[in-house]
Amino acid sequence: MENEKSSNNGIKIITGILAVLLVVAGAFAVKLYQQKGQQEAELKQEKNVVLADLKQMVDKYDVVIEENNLKDTELNEARDRINALILDVESKDATIASLGKYRTEVFKLRKERDFLFTQNDSLRGSNKLLAMRVDSTSYELEVQRGVGDSLTIENDKLAERVSLGSALAANKLRATGVIIRSSGKLVENSNNRRVDKVRACYTVPQNRLAEAGDRILYVQVIDPNNNVLGDNKTIDFESGSLTYSAISKFFYENQALDICENVSPRGDGFEEGVYKVNVFDGEALIAQTSFTMK
Repeated sequence: MENEKSSNNGIKIITGILAVLLVVAGAFAVKLYQQKGQQEAELKQEKNVVLADLKQMVDKYDVVIEENNLKDTELNEARDRINALILDVESKDATIASLGKYRTEVFKLRKERDFLFTQNDSLRGSNKLLAMRVDSTSYELEVQRGVGDSLTIENDKLAERVSLGSALAANKLRATGVIIRSSGKLVENSNNRRVDKVRACYTVPQNRLAEAGDRILYVQVIDPNNNVLGDNKTIDFESGSLTYSAISKFFYENQALDICENVSPRGDGFEEGVYKVNVFDGEALIAQTSFTMK
């Protein structure tokens, strides 16, 4: 009897222990299930954030491309890459590893977007400036370049160049008279009797759309009597000709480049009055300024 009673007590103890373990295991399983559900919800939410960011970028590209009527450009290619990434994100289950990769891609695409938009704004600004010059300086172009009846053709050519985002530009054009010391040092001076040369300096800005390689720009300096100074040579183009004072030859590597040219007088010295300075890319006028010597 005692053995039987002792055996029953052992069974009860074991049963109790198993029941406790079962409860603990059940609670642990419920907790794991809840954690898994919470993690899946967080991953899904993060996936939706990534998709929202990508779709927002596509919308911004659409606006810029439509406003500028752009075709077959880096902006279109960048938008297509984002659309491909959206399809990839939507087709796959969200995991910590995949979301980390997508976040990295979103960061890279944002930097690329910022650069392309800045570049596009810069080109639009340059194109608007050139278009304004075409509209407002017809008479001045006729006097400065002596092309007469070919002015209309020249303006049409300039408008065509404006539409090409790969055209070079010339910024910060500045011209002045300079005295050349025996040491070679240049000293700015506005006294026409003392000046040895006219110095014209400008910057060719960065343009990643332009083709790298050997490039040529033409500098034209016109004195108060409408004479072209310096080399005073004429080059013919399809729709007209250009008389220039100096040629700027350089190797363009899609980076900003500072250029200066020194132009000699016509005869023994410089006349008193207003001098006009122009910079041309082929037939296209890309910069102009003026200064006075007296």
